[in-house]
Amino acid sequence: MKKKKWLVVTSKWSYLLLLSIPIGIMKIVFDYQSTMMISKPNLVQFLYDSVVSVLIIIIGIILFIKMNTYSHWINPNHPK
Repeated sequence: MKKKKWLVVTSKWSYLLLLSIPIGIMKIVFDYQSTMMISKPNLVQFLYDSVVSVLIIIIGIILFIKMNTYSHWINPNHPK
């Protein structure tokens, strides 16, 4: 019995959405360096910038999954 896959990549361009993961991680590291490596570090500003980066990562992952799973609204031509 063959197991059906729920995630079938129909467009190879949708892999570009997964680039949000390393870009978001690099942005968090850059924000840490630019915020904490000064004489008066501002932890609140770092947290605000980190939340924005995490939200960008989450949106990229959600859009990748939504574009590659079957849905009447987003992807009606998906091979089930």
